[in-house]
Amino acid sequence: MTYTEVTFRLAPVDPWRDILMVELGELGYDSFDESFTDPSHESGELKAYIKAEQFDASALRKLMTLRDPHVNVTWTKADMPARNWNAEWESSFQPVEVGSKVRIRADFHPSKTGFEHELVITPRMAFGTGHHATTRMMVLAMLDVELKNKSVCDLGCGTGVLAILAERMGASSCVAIDIDPDVMQNGRDNVLRNNCEHIVVETGDAQAMGDRRFDAILANIERNTLLEAMQLMYDALLPGGLLFLSGFVVTDRHMLIQRAKEVGLTIHARLNEGDWALLRCRRPLGQE
Repeated sequence: MTYTEVTFRLAPVDPWRDILMVELGELGYDSFDESFTDPSHESGELKAYIKAEQFDASALRKLMTLRDPHVNVTWTKADMPARNWNAEWESSFQPVEVGSKVRIRADFHPSKTGFEHELVITPRMAFGTGHHATTRMMVLAMLDVELKNKSVCDLGCGTGVLAILAERMGASSCVAIDIDPDVMQNGRDNVLRNNCEHIVVETGDAQAMGDRRFDAILANIERNTLLEAMQLMYDALLPGGLLFLSGFVVTDRHMLIQRAKEVGLTIHARLNEGDWALLRCRRPLGQE
């Protein structure tokens, strides 16, 4: 299969390279190389790969990162020969340990004792290995609450890692939703790999929650989608339910807080790691 390699040159690098990766992932780019950064950290490169038939130059020009006046981005493209992307990923992927409670590894890594939860994740084309700050923060925020016998929705589930952790923490049911059918299949594979029995993986966006109500919603998605889906997520929460939001940078946190308050949510916790942020919100009791 032929891939197109797009090389982006960014100045400054942070946090724009991470934001660009999220945006590109939504366009179908499934592999990235972010290894080159100038010693000054003022500029750097991101190489992104997409199936050649899916490449769309006009879609790139509409990306927020390429239009934002605070960052300068140029790009070039080249067609690449067929490569075994999964084999290349497996050669570099390392287990992730989040504190002393959660370890995320691939199925080809040996198990390691001493962790309360060890999750086996093979991401393939999906997002959510624990290597990204937003996934780590979601894990930390989940560990800080009680999910036993709770109903959970993992919205934008990617690999399904958060849904799997929710079941390990005692959730009675979990709906994992992702807009990409290929990603959804990867999530199903990981659910089976971890012997989960209470997770249903579905294709769709926030509207796929329908009339169902949840004790907790996990939404590690990009900023604009979170803003647009805030009312739907509020409506899908039971009174007293928790909404975990990540996938946005610290400088955009005020936008998420304002939107959350507009729909009736209260802010209960804030986390950040580097340039990335997380909010834990709550639907007040008595709001039916």
